[in-house]
Amino acid sequence: MKRQWWTIAVFFLLVVSFPIYGYIQNKALYDDNPESVQGVLDLTQWDFERDGTIPLVGEWEFYRSQLLEPADFEQRSMTEDQRAIVDVPGRWNSYIAEHGKPESTGYGTYRLQIDASDYKKGTYGIRAPNIRLAHTLWVNGQEVSGGKPGATAEQTRSYNAPEEHYFNWGGSHLEIVVQVSNFDYESGGIIYPLLLGNEQQIKRAGNYALSGDMINTTAFAIFFVFFILLYFMRREERSLLFLSLFCLSVMIYVLTHGEKLMLKMQPDMSYELFMRVQSLSSTSGYYFLLHYVHVSVPNTIKTTAWRISNAIAAAAFIFAVFLSSLNYSKWFPLALTASVYIFGVLLYTLIIGVLRGSRDAVFLISSAICIFVYMIVSTMHVLGQLENTFLISFELLIFVVVQVLMLAKRFSRSFHEVEELSSKLKTLDGLKDEFMANTSHELRTPLHGIVNIAESLLQGVAGSTNADQTRQLDMIVTTGRRLNYLIDDILDFSKLRGGELKLNRRVVDLPSAAQSVLEIIEQLSSKKGLRLTRVWPLGLPPLDTDEDRLRQILFNLLGNAVKFTHNGEIGITAEALPGMVKISIRDSGIGISPDRLGDIFKPFNQVAAEDNNRSYTGTGIGLTITKKLIELNGGSIGVSSEPGVGSVFYFTLPIASEQAIAAEQVAASRQILALPPSEQRGADNVAPKARAGLNSLTVLAVDDDPVNLQVLINLLSMENYTVIAVRSGAEALKALSGARRIDLVITDWMMPEMSGIELCRHIRERYSLSELPVLMLTARSLAGDVETGFTAGVNDFLTKPVDGGVLRARVRTLLELRQLVKTAIRSELAFLQAQIKPHFLYNALNTIISICPTDADKATELLMELSSYLRSSFDFQSREQVVTLDKELELVRSYVALEQARFGNRLQVVYDVDTKLKGLIPPLCIQPIVENAVRHGVTQKTMGGCVTLQVRQEGEYLQIKVSDDGVGMRLGAQGLLGQAIGKRQGVGLRNIHQRLLSLYGKGLMIESKIGEGTTVIFEVPQ
Repeated sequence: MKRQWWTIAVFFLLVVSFPIYGYIQNKALYDDNPESVQGVLDLTQWDFERDGTIPLVGEWEFYRSQLLEPADFEQRSMTEDQRAIVDVPGRWNSYIAEHGKPESTGYGTYRLQIDASDYKKGTYGIRAPNIRLAHTLWVNGQEVSGGKPGATAEQTRSYNAPEEHYFNWGGSHLEIVVQVSNFDYESGGIIYPLLLGNEQQIKRAGNYALSGDMINTTAFAIFFVFFILLYFMRREERSLLFLSLFCLSVMIYVLTHGEKLMLKMQPDMSYELFMRVQSLSSTSGYYFLLHYVHVSVPNTIKTTAWRISNAIAAAAFIFAVFLSSLNYSKWFPLALTASVYIFGVLLYTLIIGVLRGSRDAVFLISSAICIFVYMIVSTMHVLGQLENTFLISFELLIFVVVQVLMLAKRFSRSFHEVEELSSKLKTLDGLKDEFMANTSHELRTPLHGIVNIAESLLQGVAGSTNADQTRQLDMIVTTGRRLNYLIDDILDFSKLRGGELKLNRRVVDLPSAAQSVLEIIEQLSSKKGLRLTRVWPLGLPPLDTDEDRLRQILFNLLGNAVKFTHNGEIGITAEALPGMVKISIRDSGIGISPDRLGDIFKPFNQVAAEDNNRSYTGTGIGLTITKKLIELNGGSIGVSSEPGVGSVFYFTLPIASEQAIAAEQVAASRQILALPPSEQRGADNVAPKARAGLNSLTVLAVDDDPVNLQVLINLLSMENYTVIAVRSGAEALKALSGARRIDLVITDWMMPEMSGIELCRHIRERYSLSELPVLMLTARSLAGDVETGFTAGVNDFLTKPVDGGVLRARVRTLLELRQLVKTAIRSELAFLQAQIKPHFLYNALNTIISICPTDADKATELLMELSSYLRSSFDFQSREQVVTLDKELELVRSYVALEQARFGNRLQVVYDVDTKLKGLIPPLCIQPIVENAVRHGVTQKTMGGCVTLQVRQEGEYLQIKVSDDGVGMRLGAQGLLGQAIGKRQGVGLRNIHQRLLSLYGKGLMIESKIGEGTTVIFEVPQ
C-alpha cells in the first residue's frame, strides 16, 4: 500500500507540473517587458535576437464605431474626443458603447505606435491569437491580413482563428492599426495580446501551438477508434462506449479551440455553425464523461445528483442547438457554473469509489487528480492567467491514459481469473462428461425394462387394455425410445468432447447408405402425410467416410426435417464437386430466423424451441454431433433458411480415391465374413459331407459387391448348397420368378437402386415368413434398424463382420425350419385333397340311385367315376408338390361326369386340351376352379350354361383357362384373392391363388362380369 501512495504522489506532481510550467511561462511573458503608454510602445532597448518576442500589451489608441485605415491618420489629426486610450489585451465591453454602459457588439479601430532602435531590415511577424471576431491588420501602412470587419452584422464576416502575419521592416518606427468588429459573441476586442518578433520566432510560436493541438487531436482520435472497436467486441462493457464518445467530443473540442484547426481546414465554414459545434463539443464531453464514471464506478452517484447532472447536460444541449452564438455566449458564466457542478459530482464519485475499497483505487485517485487539475487549468484560462489551451486538453489526455491503464489492469485481472476458472471448469467438465457417460450406461438397463414392460402390457400380457390405457402405454414406449436415443447422443457427445470417437473410414456408396435411412424416415414422414423425395445424379462418385456415421448424420438431419415440417415435402439431393460430394436436405417446414442461424450448431441450443414457445422438445445436441461428425470426416456443413418457407441443410464429404476403391475391393471379404484361416477355402476344395436332407437346397445370395458374393459362394458351397449369386434386388426378383425353386435368400441391406429392405418387402408380397426365409447381413445394429428389418419381413439378422461358422449355423437353422414347415404344408395339402364335401357325395349318390331303375349301365358308369374321384381324394400318402397334367384332368373329368348326370342338359363342359401336352402342375388346382364355375356360375342360372376348360402351351409356361357363361362374381376378383393370406378353410380359389403365388410368384388371374360369366387363368412354368 505504501508503494501505491508513492505512485500516486509522483503522478500528482507530474500532472501538476504542466500547468505550473505554463503559468510560469505566461508570467515570464508579461513581467519585466515594456508596455505601451498612451498608444506608444518604446522598444529602443529591445533586441529581438537577444530578448525574443514581445507581447504588445499596455495602452492602445481606440476609435469607437470607426473603421480607420493608416491613411486616415495621415490626412487628419484625431481630436481627444475621437480617441480613447484602452488597455490591451482585454474585452472591449466596458468602452465600446457610446452611452458608457457595457456592451458586447460593435466595431472600432485599435492603433499602436512603436519607437525602436534602428533595426536591421528584414522579415518580421505578428501573431494574432484571438481577436473577436473579425479584423484587418495594417503594419506601417501595409495590409497584412485580409479580414472583413463591418459596421453591421451583415457586412461582417466573422473569423477568429489564430494567425501569423509577416512583413518587411527596417527602421526605428512601426505603426500597427487593427480594425475589429463583433456581432456574434458576448465579448469583443483583442482578447489575447499580439506577439511581435522576427520571422523565425513567430513561426516557432505558431508551430508550437499547432503541434500541441495536432498531438492532442491525433491521440484522442486513436483512443476513440480503440475504444469504439473494443466496445463492438465487448458490447456488454457500456463504459467503453461512453469513454470512446468522450474521446470523440474532446477531439472535436481541440479542433474548435486553440488553433481552431477545423476553421483552418474549412475556411468557408459558417462561423455560426462553428460556434455551435464548439459549444456542443464542450457539453457532450461533460455528458459522456459523467456517464462513463457513473458506469465505471456504479452505485456511487446519488439519484438526486445524477438527475440534476443529466438535466444540466440536457439543458446545455438544448441551448447550444437552439440559441444563437451571441445569446449562448451571454449565458457562459452559468454554463461554467454547471460544468463546475458536474466536475464536482465526478470528483465525489471517484473519491467514494476509493473509500469503498475498490480494487482500482489507485486509478480512481489518479483520475480524480486529472479532473481536479483540469478544473484548475480551465479556471486559470478563463481568468487569463494561462493562455496555452494545449494544457487544458492535455490534462484530459492524461485522464484517458489513466483509463486505458485501468482497463488494461481490469482485463489482465479478468484474464487471470478466466484462466483459473478455465482450469477449474476443465476439471469439472471432465468429471461431468465421465458422470454423463457412466450414468447413461447405467440408465440403459432400467430404461429397456420400462419400454419392454410397457410393450408387453400393450400386447395384452396382463389382460386387455382400454383405449385410454393403450394410449398412455404407447406414450411410455415412445418416450422411452426417445430417451434411449438421447442416451446414444449423450454418449456420442461425450466421446466427441473427449476426442475418443474413432472413425472407420472406407469407400461408401451414398445412395446405398442413404436408402436404409430413408426407409425408416419414410415411415415417420408418411404418418404426417409428407412426401419424401430423393435425386441421385448419374455417375455419383463413392465417398471416403465412415458409413455408420454417415447414416447417423443423415438420420439426424432428415429426422429434424420431419420434426419441423407439418406439410409439403422433404427432399435429399447430391452433386459432385471438385474432390467433394455435396449433399443437401431441404424441407418445407417452419424455418429458422436469420439471426439464429449462427447458434443452431452450438451444443444444448434449442433454436426451434425458443422460436416457437418451446413447442418442440429436444436436447439441442443433435446438430452439434452432426457438425462434429462431418468435420471429422473431412467435410463442412451449412444452412440456409427462411421462416415459414423452409430450410436447406447442406454438407460436403470427400470423394474416395482410386487407391482406396481398389483397396476396398481387396478387403471386402474381411468386412463381411471374419473366417478363420482354416476355413478360407474356395469352391474347388473338398467340402465336408452335406447334412442329410439339405444337399439339394438352393440359396439366393444378393450383394452388389462381387467379392462379397464370391465369399458367400465359397462358404455355402462347403455345405453342398446350390448358390445363385445376383448383384441387385431386381435380379433377385427375376431369379425368384424363374423355374428354379429358391429355399433361402441372403441379402445385404445397402444396395443401389433397391435396398435389401425393399427386396424383402417384395418377397413378402409372394411368400410368407415360413415359405421363403430371408437372412439379412448388415453393419447396422441399432434397435430401430432391427425393428425396421423385422417389420419388412426379415427372418434373421447377422451384423457384419460375422463369423463363418455362425453364418452357416444360421443358414442351416433357417433351411431346416423351412423344411419342417414344408412337410407340414404337404400334410395339410394331403388332408385338403382328402376332404369330402358331404353335399356333393349325397347329390352324386342320389343321382346314381335315380338312374339305376331306368339305365343300369349309366349308373354303373357313374359309380366308376365316383370311385375314381374318391380314390384321388383319399390319396393320404401323396406328398408330392406337383402331379401330372393327366392325373389332374382325370379328377376333373370324374367330377364333371357326376355333375352332368345330376344337372343334365343344363351343364355343358367343353375340353380344349391338346392331347400331346405333358407337364407337371400343383395338385388340386384345376378341379376346384371347374367346380367353382359349375356351382357358383352356370348352375345358378335357370337355363344352365357352358364351362370351357382350355390348356395351351405358351412359351415356357403351361396356361390353364377355365371359362363359364354363368352369373358372374358379385365379389370383385381382387377383393376375393386379397383374403388369401391366413385363410385356408378349403381348396377354393383363395387357396389355389396362394399356392401358385408361393410356388411360381404368379397367382390366379380372374375376369368376371355380372350376368356374363367368369374366366380364371393361371400359368405354370415347365
